[in-house]
Amino acid sequence: MLIALLTGISFSIWFVDAFDYWNKLIHFQLPMVGWVVITMFFFGTYILAGFLREQTCFWLCPYARIQGVMSDNQTILPTYDYTRGEPRGKIRRGGQAVAPQGDCIDCFQCVQVCPTGVDIRNGQQLGCITCGLCIDACDVVMDKINKPRGLIRYASLDELSGQEAKKIYQHPRTLIYLSIILLALSGIVWGLTHMGSMTLKIVHERQPLFVQMSDGSIQNKFDFKVLNKTDKDFRVKVTAEDGVKDQVIVGVEQNPMTHHGRGTSFTVFVKAPTANIVKDVVPIRFKVESMDDSKVFAEYTSQFYGPKK
Repeated sequence: MLIALLTGISFSIWFVDAFDYWNKLIHFQLPMVGWVVITMFFFGTYILAGFLREQTCFWLCPYARIQGVMSDNQTILPTYDYTRGEPRGKIRRGGQAVAPQGDCIDCFQCVQVCPTGVDIRNGQQLGCITCGLCIDACDVVMDKINKPRGLIRYASLDELSGQEAKKIYQHPRTLIYLSIILLALSGIVWGLTHMGSMTLKIVHERQPLFVQMSDGSIQNKFDFKVLNKTDKDFRVKVTAEDGVKDQVIVGVEQNPMTHHGRGTSFTVFVKAPTANIVKDVVPIRFKVESMDDSKVFAEYTSQFYGPKK
């Protein structure tokens, strides 16, 4: 069931052009899979944000786990100054302490304002999203009781323990993170500079996989989605390699028009003599090429289905 839903979601995302999608949504003409996806996102967001709330951060969001792996004693995070704040204790109405105590008056304001309910006084935890609300709440309380700010502040564990802080370039993991970032940026730059002018996606008709024509030949149906990334409209021609010997492409004899910056959908049929089909599944590689510029093209490998041998 989950695979079917994910397949439907992915199909609806790339198969429907963005302009057509919004037009159909406004006019309530979306196909069933479109309404299913919107409904799933609506109720999914409502459940995550309305019921699970902080549990989503604890158990579903990977940010806390990634943050926990990347942090160490030198990482600057919202931190409670244990030495200054302990022992905790309430203060009397006149401002006098019940017993010798630290600056923390155990007011729980830092816990109340935390989006995930973390008590920062128990140390750095995976549930902390480093928003700093506990710092602001504690500073307000410190102002009211005439204590210096910074009982909870952005600091590292080494800083609070009195150890000397290292320079940023002295951390081996910093160099590793920098290398990963540079590698990722290089990949992005390479991808942008080598991006094709056209994108082709093909979905083979699932029901039925093939049709036997009156002349005995086998025909397959393919739904094409061509994205024209250039600034010009142009017609395209469709060719196929591999596949079945003597196969014929039907349905694109007029060379479909593709519009710039938008996706164009059309249907292609491939017919082949039954005698030439030696396997029930044969790879077939389609090529869509601009009629104006042969350098603008895209390829996609699909399958041609026939009777079981």
